[in-house]
Amino acid sequence: MKILLIKMSSMGDIFHTFPAITDLKEKYPEVVIDWVVEEGFAEIAAWHPAIRRVIPIDLRRWMKQKNWSSWSAFRQWRKALKSEHYDCVIDAQGLLKSALVTRFASADTLHGYDKKSARESISSRFYSHTHAVSKEQHAVERTRQLFASIFSYTPPPALNFGINQNFARVQKDSRKLVFIIGTSWTTKLWSTAHWQTLAKIAVEQGYNLEIIWGSESERIIADQIMAVCPTANRPQQRLSITTIAEKLVEAAGVIGLDTGFSHLAGALETPTIALYGPTSPIKVGLIGAHTCNLQMENPLDCIPCHKRSCRLLPEHSSETPPCMTGILAVQVWNNLQQKLPDASGTDPSPRLS
Repeated sequence: MKILLIKMSSMGDIFHTFPAITDLKEKYPEVVIDWVVEEGFAEIAAWHPAIRRVIPIDLRRWMKQKNWSSWSAFRQWRKALKSEHYDCVIDAQGLLKSALVTRFASADTLHGYDKKSARESISSRFYSHTHAVSKEQHAVERTRQLFASIFSYTPPPALNFGINQNFARVQKDSRKLVFIIGTSWTTKLWSTAHWQTLAKIAVEQGYNLEIIWGSESERIIADQIMAVCPTANRPQQRLSITTIAEKLVEAAGVIGLDTGFSHLAGALETPTIALYGPTSPIKVGLIGAHTCNLQMENPLDCIPCHKRSCRLLPEHSSETPPCMTGILAVQVWNNLQQKLPDASGTDPSPRLS
């Protein structure tokens, strides 16, 4: 059976799809799976060994530019997609745009979430078969349940992202920690002062730190952390996703924000603490016993607001919102210690008070 999977973005959503693919391949080893994904995430989708072919789509650029060049590129992409026939197309995204993409494929059946289950209910009108999956579940489990409903099986209890074998050559460094300091929303950022305090604690406990950055503003924050912790380091240039993944596998532990790379660390089974303020980790947070979705100990009434600006701060403020400043470095460190056993199975560093 040949299957076309539609899950185009975002980075975290790509990782959330891996366990469902693993389940399906274990149940039906003969299936062939191709995956339509945004061009920027094609590198990631190809990591899963069950994926035969990644089909990049540049939908964001085409929709933004809306010129003849984009229209021509889209027509060529659509023609190439239709050149292969599939037994089944699965829209695991549940949006209008992803549902439209299912119609561009040549296939016997089109599957997706039903009206009450889809993120955008109108998407359900585009499928030949719809499936009821509770919205109250974590995104990982929703996708697993969608696949299980389509192919009539029960997902196994164990969660398997299925990508660790890509990085088997990377050796673990039990004294290395990675900080992921960047994210797409200003309101999701942790204060530089908190990062500096956490860095000092880690260095005092004998850890080596590497700070991952992806923009000029993040590079400046990394340098400010290094100014108080000279033994910490950062890459000189922006890294590829694969190179970052290797660093996350190598690390004993990772501290990050609500961002795709924190989800990647969790998918790679590295002990990971992800800090949450304006967004909720309940349905889209990190998953697995080796992870922790951390919020301030006494949450504000406005959490989660899911806003890119904080009503408690002046308009257009770039300050860290109270829901993030309320997460203390000592709190982060102590939670990390619970996930970070040493080779003997005991905590490598004392908890702080």
